[in-house]
Amino acid sequence: IFGYITKIIYERYTLNFKLKKEFEFEQKKKLKEEIAQNKMKLLNSAEELNHRLWNFSQHVGENWHRVSTNDWNTTEQYYLKSFVYRFLKFLYWNIQTEKDTISIDTTIAEKDDILFLKYIKTFKDIFTDVDLLKELNYDKAHNTNHFFKNNLADYCILVTQGGEILSFENFKEVMDREYQSLEKVINYFSNIQNTDDDKNLNVLRVCHLLIIQFLNTFGHDYQKTDKEKIKQITELYKPKLKIKKGM
Repeated sequence: IFGYITKIIYERYTLNFKLKKEFEFEQKKKLKEEIAQNKMKLLNSAEELNHRLWNFSQHVGENWHRVSTNDWNTTEQYYLKSFVYRFLKFLYWNIQTEKDTISIDTTIAEKDDILFLKYIKTFKDIFTDVDLLKELNYDKAHNTNHFFKNNLADYCILVTQGGEILSFENFKEVMDREYQSLEKVINYFSNIQNTDDDKNLNVLRVCHLLIIQFLNTFGHDYQKTDKEKIKQITELYKPKLKIKKGM
């Protein structure tokens, strides 16, 4: 009898162990497949935004981004419109990747995949988490310098059509046609002032540093930033950042 009981316990244990391993393998495989589906699009959009943030770090004082509502249609406004385009495209792929992986058990994921998911979650959160701006005495009751998560996802949808990213030319038409729908995003950039206390500028600087780190970890060689340029940007931002604790 004892041998029979032992056999049953052993078989159940080995079966449970086998099922557990099979489940873990399938979940890890599925997660890698879902990440791979959007990975290059996400990396490419991060690279494009990274280039713009480098440019912005050098020319924020030129005020190319500062466009009033009355001046919206007077000229092409390429700098501001392309800034909004790159921003929404980048966040769209972050939100889409998070959505695609939400049903997968990530508690058993491999370290690199967990780190990747942490990045995409953080990129969205830095624009929606009011606690990031505590050091600048931000009044979260006023929705002026952050986005509500659901609203941010809705804005990102406007850069797509049928699940595909619009070309910049087509998106410019959307911006002109749906100006009121995108006004919050447009103002987020157009209202930035060249002062270290500017809340949105602080958040963009944090975003820039994270994008550099993200691309250096997961990007291709041509998407990575060398040590000299990293030193250059950190030396520029370090005395200017006013949300170090939040970061």
